[in-house]
Amino acid sequence: MSTEQPPLSADPDVVKTWLSHVYADAPGFISICSDADKWAGRRFAADEAGLAAATEYAVKLDKRRPTGIYTQVTTLREHPSKGRGGEDLAHALTHLWADGDFGTIGHKPGPDDLPTPPDEDAVTKVVTESGLPEPSGWAHSGGGYNPVWLLAETFIIGEDDRSQIKVLTTTWQAILAAQACRYGWSWDTEVGNLDRLMKLPGSVNRKEGLERQTSIGPGSGAVYDLSELVRVADELGPAAHELIAVAGREKQARRNQRMGIKPTPPRPRRAPQAVTPTGDGPLDVLAGHLEFSDILEPAGFTYVGTQGDGRQMWKRPALGGESSSPYSLLCDDHVAVNFSDRSDLPVGAQPSGRKLTVPYLYAHYNYGGDVSAAASDILRAAAGRDAHGPAGSLPSTVLDEVKRRCGITDQPRTAREDIDWEGVEEPPDPEGPEGGPPDEPDDRLPLTFWNATPTLQQIRQMAQARRTSPDAVMHALLARIAALTEPSVRVNSGIHKPATLCWFCGLYGPSGAGKGNAESTAAELAPFPDSNLTHIDISTGQGLIAAYLELQIDPDDDGKKKILVQKTSRGYALATEGSVLDAMAQMSAAATLNGVLCKAWMSERQGTSNAEVERRRSLPDSSYTFSMSLGVQQEPAAKLLEMGSIGLPQRLAWAHAQLGPDTPKERPSLTGAIKVTVGDGTDTPVTHWVAGLRNTTIEVPASVTQELDDLLLAISFGRGQEAPLDTHEPLWRVKCAALLTLLHGRTSVTTEDWDRATLMWHTSRRVRDNVQDEAKRRLQAEASARRAEAVLTAVESESAVYEAMHGVHPSVVNVAKRAHRYLAKKGSEVSARDVNRATVKKADRDRYRSAGEEGSLWTAALRYGVEHGWLAALSDGAVITAGSTAPD
Repeated sequence: MSTEQPPLSADPDVVKTWLSHVYADAPGFISICSDADKWAGRRFAADEAGLAAATEYAVKLDKRRPTGIYTQVTTLREHPSKGRGGEDLAHALTHLWADGDFGTIGHKPGPDDLPTPPDEDAVTKVVTESGLPEPSGWAHSGGGYNPVWLLAETFIIGEDDRSQIKVLTTTWQAILAAQACRYGWSWDTEVGNLDRLMKLPGSVNRKEGLERQTSIGPGSGAVYDLSELVRVADELGPAAHELIAVAGREKQARRNQRMGIKPTPPRPRRAPQAVTPTGDGPLDVLAGHLEFSDILEPAGFTYVGTQGDGRQMWKRPALGGESSSPYSLLCDDHVAVNFSDRSDLPVGAQPSGRKLTVPYLYAHYNYGGDVSAAASDILRAAAGRDAHGPAGSLPSTVLDEVKRRCGITDQPRTAREDIDWEGVEEPPDPEGPEGGPPDEPDDRLPLTFWNATPTLQQIRQMAQARRTSPDAVMHALLARIAALTEPSVRVNSGIHKPATLCWFCGLYGPSGAGKGNAESTAAELAPFPDSNLTHIDISTGQGLIAAYLELQIDPDDDGKKKILVQKTSRGYALATEGSVLDAMAQMSAAATLNGVLCKAWMSERQGTSNAEVERRRSLPDSSYTFSMSLGVQQEPAAKLLEMGSIGLPQRLAWAHAQLGPDTPKERPSLTGAIKVTVGDGTDTPVTHWVAGLRNTTIEVPASVTQELDDLLLAISFGRGQEAPLDTHEPLWRVKCAALLTLLHGRTSVTTEDWDRATLMWHTSRRVRDNVQDEAKRRLQAEASARRAEAVLTAVESESAVYEAMHGVHPSVVNVAKRAHRYLAKKGSEVSARDVNRATVKKADRDRYRSAGEEGSLWTAALRYGVEHGWLAALSDGAVITAGSTAPD
């Protein structure tokens, strides 16, 4: 009697129950697909008829016994014109999701990964203890246990919302990954994209030849307001991103150890770049001389063959054998596309400037993704110096070509300053001059600054205890102190009229760098007391002014009319996402908003003279103070700096939000709020003391007044044109010194306060200039990419001219040259079939056919290569070797 179990099949009741529970009546179209329909899938409305049709389609797909059937997490706005539709079509958000893989079946970890949670209970433990709300329900995926959080109301994703929703969904995964990391487990963070496919409950998981039924797990049925989930993500996200960054560095260290790669010295002034440089540089030489196999094979990838379109298929490395997927990467001539969440690479097609090219993969697997460090090390190796990383192991032909194309001479050089590195920044020596401690980066406040007073020591200790940037906390703290000052509290430079202490700071860093964490740490050090302080939304200029006003009955008009009168004198704005500045830079009314902000920094008169009294918005000169703290990312920060002519960038204090190189491994203890000693000898929170000050003029020393006078004259007589972003330096430094004075419980600026403010100015300016330099490099790279594309187009259009002049189509020459390089590298006889697969690319074949050429491109290339001595054919052309002559 046979004991063999009958094959599993999809359960239509479970499928329809899940689709109804998650998507019923949502606008847009549900998308269902699988490997059985080559991932093209079909789309269905979320009404009763559509849900029934979607269920029927899933059951039909299952009869073809696919590896799995999936549904997209969001609905689609419309039917896609091609493929299954990407993030640009994501329309209705009905829930948040996570991918709780456990065990190893179907998702073996990479050799440097932490193990996945061992079982379903471990996944539940991660989710329960992460700090996230209780899931509405769970789904068994046959190899994972996936939680979902249903929204009380479906959210329609507009173009202005798309980036913010993406931040929420990716941060959600990061919070869970951080909690898993605390237990020594890995968690898939690459599932936050808005076109993410998740296993459809009720279908069958057939990965690795095993059949496992998917199903719906237990759930609370709770629903959540989107704003509530955003608040949780904002609260837990910064710490989670910091922990994941640490885990990423540890993983890189494990990979380096496994691959025998010596870690490169730290580069504190430049963050790793996920961008492939363009232009004639060392990484361009790699692109021309190395194949993907040269990078992927040492990293543990396995070549599994070539697709019909000519792209190579590669499997990622995995513990306990190969990964279960048919392939992880597809590579054409120039670019790879990653399809595996566990390949430690960006998933899917990447935008221009971030594509997975040979240079990018080389930097990723050998230099932690820092292409600048990779380029510098290759130049070092080409010049005959000891490389910090594996660049010294590159073939001599590659290093010789780098030497030739990058202008490195054979002149002996013994002193570091004698070496011309063609503009590539050299990493700092591990030790400073004469064997002293490492040099501190000049775009972060030095240790001497922090050790100057107990208050500054307390700020730094609190920042390090919260694992955030002390510089960012410092500027956020000054913004909070400034926000509490009444307009009658001013600083007198001795030259111009006394100025209010309004303060604008920009905390700079990528998403997840810790900007929100810096803000919350500053709030712990300087909590706002119960005072007449208004929190302001800075989305529009008129809205900012209106925040100080309220509508009241006009006492001079017998109560018949209402007028806007000023209700508060102190305002504070906090925005932790760079998208706010992005909107400022792009909105049609940008000049209005920026003009209001610039005036607000000076407490100048604001308002309009509308004919209708009740609609007139007016703030008199020096009747209010306004401070703001902004978290800015690279692109919006660069756009803001492009607007320097309107005056706003000059007013900002810039600080790195990312942790610096001096972050201690051991966290110090928390410190609590900053306190000052008042007149009766008691200690009180500094915020309470500052909020109670009235009619106070903060004086500066005579030496400071003289220095300011010299500086103002220099700006007036030409320096302002040479450095337009420095034109507000005098008032910036005066305000900073006054705020440092208040922070220490005093009302007179000392020369030490002034020196510290000057140091803060120079540090802020270097951060700002570095942001601007990075933006220029990015624009140059984009321009180079556009030029390269134009050249490619021109080359293609001139193919006919080339053929007419040389008697052969250029694709034939390209394939023959590529075959010679391939065989020369192999150093042995290779079957013609394998050479054909490795060297004939779809683009060349299409150009050859479009020119009306008959016959095989490979046959023509082989004949041409043999005629020129580049190739040698054996066994009647069945076996090929490299010829004795190399192409030019």
